[in-house]
Amino acid sequence: MKLNRIATVLAAMSISFSASATDFDRVQERLSSLVGSEVDVSVASTRIDGIVQVTAGTEVFFMTDDGQFFIQGRLVDLDTQDDLTELGKRGIRRSLLENFDTSTLITYGPTNPDHEILVFTDTDCGYCRRLHEMLDEYTEAGIAVRYAAFPRAGIRSSTYDDLVAVWCSDDTNHAMDQAQLGQSFPRKNCNSPVESHYELGQKMGITGTPFMVTASGEIFGGIVPAQDLRQRLDQARANGS
Repeated sequence: MKLNRIATVLAAMSISFSASATDFDRVQERLSSLVGSEVDVSVASTRIDGIVQVTAGTEVFFMTDDGQFFIQGRLVDLDTQDDLTELGKRGIRRSLLENFDTSTLITYGPTNPDHEILVFTDTDCGYCRRLHEMLDEYTEAGIAVRYAAFPRAGIRSSTYDDLVAVWCSDDTNHAMDQAQLGQSFPRKNCNSPVESHYELGQKMGITGTPFMVTASGEIFGGIVPAQDLRQRLDQARANGS
């Protein structure tokens, strides 16, 4: 369901409730009837009096707890600088990753890494190729890079075909190396995970590559230098996220 459609139906709601668990159930039921059964809806309290968080599918919104006002956009705590919308989305990404088959990823890095990072890549992407050239730096920083496919041009594009060929190769790491260098390699077709990777990326809101996702659901668009990424991952672990 598109964001504007969800916004429209939520903004049209006129229901009153107090912030109790029973009322949350009632609101969730009402929201589900408005956005459709194909979208999972949940309602949760927030740190702000009078504001509740609504999760509809992979989108996060906020509403007043009397059901009258719908807040579209990012909600930020100016005291802590916490982006409450992003924190809600991280929870969704964590859930998506928990149900994702990581055995389908192509991994580079140390045998026993201190950290792992999921990277959505496109072999027809200049910045992805630059990041691939930096893999040794990530390895030295104790970070394993685990590639998922994200053909920016979409399913059945020429880049999609290239990525399928990489994932269907007998030696996927070698095929990825060749593809990131723009070199040819033996082409094969198989029941590849490329489409499922692409769908996962879309659910996470990815529109460009490279795109990094941590185990905690935090995201980094573009290239993050190895030592900077190591510091961020160390800090996130120290913070318990």
